[in-house]
Amino acid sequence: MSLNISTSPSEQESTVRALLFANLLGVFDERDPSKRATAVEDTYAEDVIWFEPDAVIHGRAALNTRASELQTQSTGFHFSADGIMSVSQNMGVLRFCFGPEDKPDLIRGTDVIIVEGGKVKALWTCIDSAPGK
Repeated sequence: MSLNISTSPSEQESTVRALLFANLLGVFDERDPSKRATAVEDTYAEDVIWFEPDAVIHGRAALNTRASELQTQSTGFHFSADGIMSVSQNMGVLRFCFGPEDKPDLIRGTDVIIVEGGKVKALWTCIDSAPGK
């Protein structure tokens, strides 16, 4: 896979911002499988690559499956945006929190996306703090 690291704006800032929220809330926080599948198709390139701290996920279907697994492993947890969103060229950065209602910031992390053609082409997820980390 190749990535287009832009040296001049190639994506609208508003598009990158919308995709950051769609990634976090429309996909990873969506519990309804049908709604999540639609959001995955609308948000990611077919050949998206997702770099998790301990895995690399290739393609929309695998990303959707992994998002479902994360939700199953963390019943009652929800994602929320945490702090300022940053956009430069076709790259976006958004910090997030993940946790149950009584401890919504149990896990803190950062998502970085590269956007091509109005869709997320690559996603990196970093876990900044979590129990035991």
